[in-house]
Amino acid sequence: MALKWIDLFEGLMQEKIPFEENGYILKATFDHESSNYAVMELIAFKNVKNVAISESGVTFYSDGYKIFVAYEPVGYRFRYQEPYLRDGIYQFPARFNEVETIELPKHDKIFISQQPYMSQGSFNIDRPETGNLTYYIYNNAKVEEHIFQFIDSILTDDLRVTKSVLPQVNELVKKNLEYFYRAEGAGHE
Repeated sequence: MALKWIDLFEGLMQEKIPFEENGYILKATFDHESSNYAVMELIAFKNVKNVAISESGVTFYSDGYKIFVAYEPVGYRFRYQEPYLRDGIYQFPARFNEVETIELPKHDKIFISQQPYMSQGSFNIDRPETGNLTYYIYNNAKVEEHIFQFIDSILTDDLRVTKSVLPQVNELVKKNLEYFYRAEGAGHE
């Protein structure tokens, strides 16, 4: 049975993360205090040249293709502010015209990148604060299925998003992953 995922920092300490193949990291940051706001960042990467682990996080010396999925509850105070201008955990590098917006029945929204944000040369992953997640998703024949399972689980179990929007979310994430597949020169089924 193929491995699905492992906590990133646990996997690094146990040397269970293969750097000789493509990799995927899924980071989820939640607003636990004032709203249900959440930002998920999926990073697809390849050709890791080096990894530098520190107390605050880890730096991967590799190009990273960052895909953002954000859940914005109807009560979020700054919902009309561009995502790249927001503070702290509410921020991700995109304008409204650079994301697809899924309006939910109760007027909550899901934002998904129209295309990945390219981090050239290196990217950093901070150690997650309590209640947040950072996982490495293993590259295998079912990697897309595992990515969708992980994102879908966060949306439905943690954020109580209706399951009827999951096919649309998965389709938009898949569209983003295709940029990475083209860059790596290999197609995924």
